[in-house]
Amino acid sequence: MAGQSQQSSGSTALVLIAVAIICVGLGFFIGKNNVSPNAGTAPTEAGSAAPSGLAGKDSTKIPVGDSYTYGPADAPVTIVEFTSMQCPFCGRAGGTLMELAEKYPNDVRLVFKNFPLSFQAQAKDGARVVMAAGRQGKFWEMKSKMFENLQRYRGSDMKELGAEFAAELGLDVEKFKADYDDPAIVATIEADQKLGESLGVRGTPHFFVNGEVVNGAQPLAKFEEVVKKQLGEVEELLAAGTSRDGIYAAMVDKNFKKAPAPTPSEPKAEPATEVHMVPVRDADYSKGASADKALVTIMEFSSFQCPFCSRGSATIKELVAKYPNEVRVVFKHFPLGFQAQSEPAARASIAAGNQGKFWEMYDLLYENQRQLGDAKFEELAQQIGLNMTKFKADYAAPETAEIVKQAQRDGQSAGIRGTPGFLVNGIKVVGAQPLAVFEDHVKKQIAIAKKIKADRNLSGDALYEAVVEHNKENVAAAPAAPARPAAPAPKIDTDALSVGNSHTFGPANAPVTIYEFSSFQCPFCARGAETLDRVKEEYGDKVRVVYKNFPLGFQAQSEPAARAALAAGKQGKFWEMYHLLYENQRSFRDEGIWERLAGELGLNMTKFKADFEDPAIAEQVKAEQKEGQSVGVSGTPAFFINGTRVVGAQPFEKFKELIDAELEG
Repeated sequence: MAGQSQQSSGSTALVLIAVAIICVGLGFFIGKNNVSPNAGTAPTEAGSAAPSGLAGKDSTKIPVGDSYTYGPADAPVTIVEFTSMQCPFCGRAGGTLMELAEKYPNDVRLVFKNFPLSFQAQAKDGARVVMAAGRQGKFWEMKSKMFENLQRYRGSDMKELGAEFAAELGLDVEKFKADYDDPAIVATIEADQKLGESLGVRGTPHFFVNGEVVNGAQPLAKFEEVVKKQLGEVEELLAAGTSRDGIYAAMVDKNFKKAPAPTPSEPKAEPATEVHMVPVRDADYSKGASADKALVTIMEFSSFQCPFCSRGSATIKELVAKYPNEVRVVFKHFPLGFQAQSEPAARASIAAGNQGKFWEMYDLLYENQRQLGDAKFEELAQQIGLNMTKFKADYAAPETAEIVKQAQRDGQSAGIRGTPGFLVNGIKVVGAQPLAVFEDHVKKQIAIAKKIKADRNLSGDALYEAVVEHNKENVAAAPAAPARPAAPAPKIDTDALSVGNSHTFGPANAPVTIYEFSSFQCPFCARGAETLDRVKEEYGDKVRVVYKNFPLGFQAQSEPAARAALAAGKQGKFWEMYHLLYENQRSFRDEGIWERLAGELGLNMTKFKADFEDPAIAEQVKAEQKEGQSVGVSGTPAFFINGTRVVGAQPFEKFKELIDAELEG
């Protein structure tokens, strides 16, 4: 009997162990598959009823509830994602999260929450598609398929498009359609969105990692960093006595800080006007009023290869003609490094000036901007009747080059970074502004100069210096004048730009096209890329972005990075490489950086290396840069929104203003 009892007890123990193993395996399987959004009544892929995704105590602040989950229910790290099903960045982030979950199969659980964005017309119906598929155990598969086919949303009946995908996934299509129309699914989507809004979610994708906020489509490394940090904190809580089934609620309590409600802010003060004293040097050329009579001195910092400088030159001529006895214009050379003929053209003008023909050469250089070069300089010198032997000698003289450098140093001391730039009695004016802007300054400065001249009996450079000093003391500190209507942004003929074989994002028939000229080694371009990501997210199919490489000469890794992006594009991964390059700017000098990034994208390395070295790729980079130069791009980033020029890493609001105007027009 004793032997029989022992055998029975042993058998029972074996059965219990087997049951335990099955339960653990089943629990993991359930976590790795779909959990019902409706109190666990929907079947999983295995065909059995799915229990709630919650293991232990849920959080009252960021509840998992009955949302779909992926990963073990008792994972120490829970990532709650708020996603809009028409947001391309949510699609990219979703792929990153799946990679993360596969890399940490026992540590990470994903929780999906709907957050359709109002400006994405089919986002809510896209959410209905994935939720309906989830009722047949294919939530995550449908989510992936939907993001892979974002381009098919436009003009589609989402129910029919979803039914097509449901058939491809082997679902019961009639049931899918019935579930798509179920008001309970709509209610779930709306409840998710209300939850997100209460948590401070304003855009997508938005994540809470054990309650810690992570915004945007971050790279895998960023999520790993946060997950590792959370795992360390979980260990501390467990060591302090927190039960495992209470970890999620405890971590959310510890990490979550609700975003404060936005409060009206004080209007921002306009930046103070810049005033700089730059001397008139003996080597400088001037026109207009003589030095002893001039009341207003305008410093013109220009590059002869810059088309906007040509436009600014025409405005200044008009101004001088209107105020011939009051305005003196002093020309200062400011050649731009990426314009190869800019500095030689400056020397050619000085060489002509040595024979009394500076302004004649000045006009001819602007008229012949697209043909500048040594042969053209000599042709123009002959055209205005110069002594060619002297012209060639002066053109090549070190003294001539030094005059150019000194003028450029003068501009740099006044904060001139691009061309054209002007100082009106020291007051900085940037860009090829319309005549009215200059006239506004000139009229005020004439009145100021007349008073100072009368009070202190000054003239010439002494008067100029006194007026600049007056402006330094008064203009910058003066209350802001009533806002004038903003001058229209410089607009170019859109025919001057072409898509060609450049990489694009968004539909070809989008009402707004943005050309982006950028350098991958430029930190401001990285900031500009973030702004464009937000533009893409918020405007969806209404905007197409065309990327143009514009590597900067002083950034040694800029051109190779451009070739790496184009080489990745040969394998359909241009935009993935685009983001990786900006994320890894500080590693550009690392040996093998391009291959490492290509490896992260899973590219065929033999093909990548061949394309990277392909002369055709290098030629495309040059062609795109040349195209930018032809429309006056003088630095990066530079953008053209349906032809309207936007310079620098401007805030999203600036892009929104211009895009909305185009859409309304």
